[in-house]
Amino acid sequence: MKFEWNKSMTKRAAVYAAAGAFIILFYFTLKNWDVVGDLWSNIADILRPFTFGIIFAYLLNGPLMFFEKHCGFVEKTKPRKGLRRVLAIIATWIATIAVLGAFFYIVMPDVTESINILITNIPHYLDSLQAFVKNVADSYGLSLPIIDTFLEFEITPEVAMNLLKEYSEDLLPQIANIANLSVRIGSIVFDIVIAIILSIYIMFSKETLIAQLKKALYALFKKETAETLVRVARESHRIFSGFINGKLLDSLIIGILCFIGMSIIGFEFTMLISFIIGCTNVIPFFGPFLGAIPSVLILLMVDPWQALWFAIFVLVLQQLDGNVIGPKILGDSTGLPALWVMFAILVGGGIFGILGMFIGVPTFAVIYKFTKEILENKLRKKELPDQTESYKVIKGVKDLDEIEKGEAK
Repeated sequence: MKFEWNKSMTKRAAVYAAAGAFIILFYFTLKNWDVVGDLWSNIADILRPFTFGIIFAYLLNGPLMFFEKHCGFVEKTKPRKGLRRVLAIIATWIATIAVLGAFFYIVMPDVTESINILITNIPHYLDSLQAFVKNVADSYGLSLPIIDTFLEFEITPEVAMNLLKEYSEDLLPQIANIANLSVRIGSIVFDIVIAIILSIYIMFSKETLIAQLKKALYALFKKETAETLVRVARESHRIFSGFINGKLLDSLIIGILCFIGMSIIGFEFTMLISFIIGCTNVIPFFGPFLGAIPSVLILLMVDPWQALWFAIFVLVLQQLDGNVIGPKILGDSTGLPALWVMFAILVGGGIFGILGMFIGVPTFAVIYKFTKEILENKLRKKELPDQTESYKVIKGVKDLDEIEKGEAK
């Protein structure tokens, strides 16, 4: 019998060869993990300016579109379109530098001063807190080991020296790296300058770059697959840009409201605590708690009653944010249920830390949206209802019409 090699066998052999190559590559990757890690770290260092440039361009795309839209004195015709974009880029970077300059000139000095005052007065604050705890314990007849230990604790020069000694011992192994500090700072400055230049190029030519990426997708994949990938990219951009811009604006508003409220009530360390609340508010769901805990502890050392009133104040502020300000700004930008928001934050935070807690929500929102679409399409092909309500029955599946008729009866 004559053996005939056909097209199907060629495809199967290619799949087997690719699978075998992947297994071998995976094996050698695990076996030489240190080498691969160093290689990846070097590649990441080389690409850092490009990464920062893309991030800068993406974050500044909103202001760029705003300024370009309001450059009414320059026509939108093709000969002047480039001039319109150049003016918008200049205005965007001037506004960005002005905002950052105002932040470092107005906010950071006050925050730094508050930290210095807090550190300097820790012994005094500790004495006041111990007196308050002792008064409460005597009033209610409390006698617990933890209270006795806290009341006996004292920051003496000897304790401070021991803490400094322990810190110095941990710091000594790092002294060798301090010699390279100037080189590292120079490298960071160089990366930022290159990133700004790259971001300007990306902002000026973003339509061309996007068109080139689409061209590559249509060249490499089938038309239907390329169109799906383009739709996924467009929807991902909508979710990410809406979430990031909305969350940053929401956090800025909350920080300002916290500063105004604390100033009116008369709390201590107003700027420092407002800065903490505003920064941590960018983290969905858990952000208010992450910001409130250190803020309450700071005020607890100053005045326990202030800490109690601040806890009530920040609870009211976060309720205002969660029920009024946040929904108005963010709307349903992610379309993610609360349970999956928590899941995305925990997984993202566990893998990438604080940054993962922030970008985990929009990332998972994209995955959730398209997973939902795929499942619903498969259900429709099977001529089954795609509404979740249809599956909230004890047995089988029911259409919404059947459920509504049953409820009416």
